[in-house]
Amino acid sequence: MNPPSSPAATLTAETAAMHALLAVLEREQTCLSAGDAEGCAALLDAKARQVSALAALATDRHRQLAALGFSADENGMTGWLRKASDADGADWAALMAVTGDAHERNRVNGMLLGQLAARNRQALDALGMRQAGGGLYGPGGQTAYSAPRATRVIG
Repeated sequence: MNPPSSPAATLTAETAAMHALLAVLEREQTCLSAGDAEGCAALLDAKARQVSALAALATDRHRQLAALGFSADENGMTGWLRKASDADGADWAALMAVTGDAHERNRVNGMLLGQLAARNRQALDALGMRQAGGGLYGPGGQTAYSAPRATRVIG
């Protein structure tokens, strides 16, 4: 049986993958700021691929931590780093820095998406297309908008 490899073995690849995700998030923010829904939709596959790659790398690192007797999470990594080299600690710090940047970019993108959705709701309301239900889609997967009601003037 081979000894487990170092949990730091994936850090360089994780950092590169996180930089790639950050680049996608930056492009997404540009699309959201411009109100370019089609441009944002075009980024969904790239974003999903990066998140999937990051998850696989983190799973490998967690598996390596568990094989060394540490918890298979970031707390385990922190414990392992107490015994690791300074270089491994620096690699982890670099990953955490770019992860923080990506997290913040994603948070801002969520706010921009919420603002875009609110503007779209206002536009639909202005056109008299109020939603019949509380959600965007009904139980059958179809939009649930009611037609504008005709008003009657009496008198």
